[in-house]
Amino acid sequence: MESKIKWGLMGSGSIVDKWICGAKQLNDMEIVAISSRTIESAQKMAQKHNISLALEYEALVKRTDIDVVYIPVPHTAHKELAIMAMEHGKSVLVEKPACVNENELIEVLECAKKNNVFFMEGMWTRFFPIMNKIKSLFNDDGIGEVRAMNMAFSFRLPVELRDQRWMNPELAGGGLLDAGVYNLHFAEEILGKYPVAHTGYATIDSDEYHIQVDEQASYIAKYDKGELVVMSSGVRTDMLDGAMIYGTQGYIEVPSFWKPTLINVMKDGKITTYEENIPQKVEGINDEGFQYEIAHVNECIRKNLKESPIMTWKQSLSIIRQCDELRRQWGLKYPFED
Repeated sequence: MESKIKWGLMGSGSIVDKWICGAKQLNDMEIVAISSRTIESAQKMAQKHNISLALEYEALVKRTDIDVVYIPVPHTAHKELAIMAMEHGKSVLVEKPACVNENELIEVLECAKKNNVFFMEGMWTRFFPIMNKIKSLFNDDGIGEVRAMNMAFSFRLPVELRDQRWMNPELAGGGLLDAGVYNLHFAEEILGKYPVAHTGYATIDSDEYHIQVDEQASYIAKYDKGELVVMSSGVRTDMLDGAMIYGTQGYIEVPSFWKPTLINVMKDGKITTYEENIPQKVEGINDEGFQYEIAHVNECIRKNLKESPIMTWKQSLSIIRQCDELRRQWGLKYPFED
């Protein structure tokens, strides 16, 4: 029997609960330790999930019994913690977005190369099994050639949270990096290429609360064969989350495309539904689908890969460049950027 992949968690926010539920569905890994900005937060999460060790960041990355770390912290801390871990020989899975801008990501990838370790951006959408079914339908037996897409992922947060990461410019808040990256990743995954142009508009500082990030935004990407993708994201507007993929012979509806388990395919006047439910292998643990992404990372590490063939460095760079370009058009610069 192969030895288990040993994980360390560098963060203790709410997403960690969901991630651990996914990890517990897998038998080939073990969570050795958890760390956080405060030792108290780490201890609380460790106790909740029966993790043996609660440590400070530095102590965790120095351990020799950890193969890979998961980094689920505010965007602005991704670079620092990823580099800290990789400089100590740890492989890294960092939550989306990989970094807050292209310059940061280039620095992180150079660190991964220098230390010869695995690095991947955690865009879990790409690993849901139904994504393979969607991509199998882009032919004459399915919806034909994809010509257009539209999608939205947006939610309304109370203004009382304006100092927390979702709406705080000091923490790279706003809809684009929190929700919009799902749009950009999904479009890239479906079309398999990068856009040639972007244009769009964002709402910033729209009311008496003076929120200095993209409260909501809509943007269009154009591709080399004329394909158009219309996207919306936000943190101050509830929208119907979903995606539509329009082909030359039909279309596909993907509800909650950012964690897809069901699609509706319209072709020849008929609707066919396909569903890939998330198996709950452990009774009492409600996994939302993180197990797929985690299993892929475990496989990559066992194969001694330094880069995922599904979520590549080139793809991560493309997505953050698109974010940089949209923010440039909107005049949205974070206070810590040069």
